[in-house]
Amino acid sequence: MACSCQKNRQQWEVVTAEGKVVFPTGNQTANKATVDTVAKRYPGSKVREKAKPGAK
Repeated sequence: MACSCQKNRQQWEVVTAEGKVVFPTGNQTANKATVDTVAKRYPGSKVREKAKPGAK
């Protein structure tokens, strides 16, 4: 059986100005500070909360 300890964890992704996701935090252990640092490498990029599976 799969571990469910990650299911309620907040996840982030870095999206470039063109709309491409360049850094999703799926199974990685990246926190908000790490994602913010990665976003600085891509001019015009945004950090957004990753949508939960099944959410509309």
